[in-house]
Amino acid sequence: PVSRAQILGGKLLARFVLGMIQYGIMFGFGALLGVRYGDDPVALLLLMVVFVLCIGALTLALTTLLKSEAQAQGITLFLSLVLAPLGGAWWPLEIVPTFMQTAARVTPVAWVMDGYRSLIFEGGSLMTVAPSLAVLAGMTALFFAFGVARFRIV
Repeated sequence: PVSRAQILGGKLLARFVLGMIQYGIMFGFGALLGVRYGDDPVALLLLMVVFVLCIGALTLALTTLLKSEAQAQGITLFLSLVLAPLGGAWWPLEIVPTFMQTAARVTPVAWVMDGYRSLIFEGGSLMTVAPSLAVLAGMTALFFAFGVARFRIV
């Protein structure tokens, strides 16, 4: 009696809420320690929301290609260990060779890190993170469309 859209919506909503809770804990703890996240909380929140949506959509797209839970665990670990450093979450992209900076642009991590750097270190605003938000939203739409098209109820 439950539709395909309701199943997908429920699963994605749960993952979205979990991602936002993780962000809340991480950024909240940082704020308690005195970390400043810039002067535009709306831009910061939008970056968080769009990034969580993007990763959720990427996860949906990937799950349609995997056959088992073991494959999912393996690809999750692999992508975590590749996308984070490639996208600049472990070190600034400015210190890596040009070809790696270019390759990083295919990852959502690089775009969200650009937005965070702009807000936190450069005093940016919603307008300065707009390109990051647009690219992340585009990636989200692409991943989500792929995942929905391939999703099958077993």
